[in-house]
Amino acid sequence: MTSKQPFSEVAGKVAVITGAARGLGQGTAETLAAHGVHVVIADILPDVHKTFEAIKKEQGDNEGYSVEVDVSDENAVRELIAGAVKKFGRLDIMVNNAGMHLKEGPVADMDVDIIDRIFAVNFKGIFFGCKYASQQMREQKHGAIINLGSYAGKLGFPEYAAYSSSKGAIHTFTICLAREMAPYNVTVNALCPGLAATEMHWSFMRNEAKERGMTFDELKDEELETIPLGRYAEGRDMAGTIMWLSSEAGSYMTGGLLNLNGGLYFA
Repeated sequence: MTSKQPFSEVAGKVAVITGAARGLGQGTAETLAAHGVHVVIADILPDVHKTFEAIKKEQGDNEGYSVEVDVSDENAVRELIAGAVKKFGRLDIMVNNAGMHLKEGPVADMDVDIIDRIFAVNFKGIFFGCKYASQQMREQKHGAIINLGSYAGKLGFPEYAAYSSSKGAIHTFTICLAREMAPYNVTVNALCPGLAATEMHWSFMRNEAKERGMTFDELKDEELETIPLGRYAEGRDMAGTIMWLSSEAGSYMTGGLLNLNGGLYFA
């Protein structure tokens, strides 16, 4: 008996990935493409086109493309999904990765504009991606939706209440949608990374290092000591779980809030 290569059954599938210009989204797109997934990548940053050009250079047979999208704009997200379906006739994998943060401070002093902007991207942006992916997947009766949560949404952090709450909302929303989509053979899960090697996390760190009167490298060494596996999360770590969730092997997993944090947090 011959066995399939790991993740071989994802080859040829179609994925839409938001927030893919850099960071975890970029690494996810590169890894999925390397395993034969056609990737439609989106980001508000124009750099998303350079990211896809690099993917295409390495994976010449990839039929995906890149597009600039603000996920807080419902019409833009609807067009993103519709464009992918128009080209490929289906949508197998939806990765709602786009997210952002702002410097918040104490709740007692927080401006409502900060709350509105964070939730517009981190909650509504994922909601819109799920809404239009669900319409297509409900019709075709298969698919995997993966949302990016965070261990911050489970643990909560002082002076980042809006960001942490937006991720906590995604966790509950993921469970709700998983229950709704189960009758259509569509799975919905959330990945909950901890500390990641991304510009978003580096910006958190720069603020904290400044406030604590220490260098960036000193804070980095301190953080790495708290991670049992001794390294930051990368896009390939997200991609491995996404490919499992998108394969037959992961087809019984739905409504999960999956810790991908190197042992940093277990609940």
